[in-house]
Amino acid sequence: MSGTERSFSVAAGERTSGDGLALVSRGDALTPYFFAALARRFPITATIDPELSAPQRYLVAALTLRLTRSRWMERFYKSNLATRLRSANARREVRSLHSSPNVAVQVHALFQLSGLPSVLYVDCTHAQSAAFWPAWNPLRGRSLEGWYRNEREIYRAAEHLFAFSEATKESLVGDYGLAPEKVTVTGAGVNFLQLPEMPTRRDPRSSAHPTILFIGNDFVRKGGEVLLEAFANVRRLIPDARLQLVGLDPGIRAQPGVEVLGSIRDRERVAELYRAAAVFVVPSFFDPFPLVALEAMAFGLPVIASRQMGTPEMIVDGVTGKLVEPGDVVGLTDALLEVLRDPDSADLLGAAARRDVQNRFTWDAVVDRMAPVLEKLSARVDR
Repeated sequence: MSGTERSFSVAAGERTSGDGLALVSRGDALTPYFFAALARRFPITATIDPELSAPQRYLVAALTLRLTRSRWMERFYKSNLATRLRSANARREVRSLHSSPNVAVQVHALFQLSGLPSVLYVDCTHAQSAAFWPAWNPLRGRSLEGWYRNEREIYRAAEHLFAFSEATKESLVGDYGLAPEKVTVTGAGVNFLQLPEMPTRRDPRSSAHPTILFIGNDFVRKGGEVLLEAFANVRRLIPDARLQLVGLDPGIRAQPGVEVLGSIRDRERVAELYRAAAVFVVPSFFDPFPLVALEAMAFGLPVIASRQMGTPEMIVDGVTGKLVEPGDVVGLTDALLEVLRDPDSADLLGAAARRDVQNRFTWDAVVDRMAPVLEKLSARVDR
């Protein structure tokens, strides 16, 4: 671990007073980048990881077992037992701290942190996922009531909440009864240690295969089937167009111009795909704040996304990209054709998108938006 991410957990004993933050996460792709930005702005007293131990994972897996892998995964992820176990793990780690942080910064609401004043960083609520993508709501009856009860308690126990988007703030206030002043919208950042060099855009007309790029594991939720329909329309007018699909194998039949590349862990290979693409598409039905769109924008790619959840706050329609309605095959087709047929305008969209990432969507910019709340809470604890 780096000096900014080291753990200060020691044997339980008398604590000394602290003057920094505790960083608390069960693991998330954004965590290293977000926490590094916090460490550049604030002293870090401790890191806490309450994720399930191997025996705990086996127990939860056994109790949530379902016939299909997707249902099993959702039951595992939304397990009330897993929430209780993570909360117990967090309590043990807090008790073992030698120094008491002023404020703990917790990522997502999959456990309750007690014993420290804390703030919570939330991408979406369960009420949102249940309303817009029911497949993410596998619980029923008392299990669902228990999940909502746990979620409300976690939100209400926090000193303040930071929401990825205005849509999530509206849910926290409207669905969970939080005071509007208790929630600050901060957006999110692109997961790069430093932004990539801005590539020289190439004219898609000079390429044998002008390329549309899609990256996502949950193919149906992220609008993959809609994209396939739209791409078939595009191919009738631009026969050499190519669609590259990155992520878990969607299990689709072979189609002209469609390349299923599978999961790619090599970040440099993914960077090559961004640099070679003419446009990036994320036509999701439900996607709280698709960070992959920010990655594409950082490479100067024009992005076409569906108008849902946080995407209208990420993409300025007609300025830094294009927005279409979820499930709108005709609208998506038209947007793809506009970008592929007018590379000069596409370049302007991509350049504006890159500038917007630099100005608004770095993790340092996110921490800047959080700083007034964190500084106020830290000063209150110091008194």
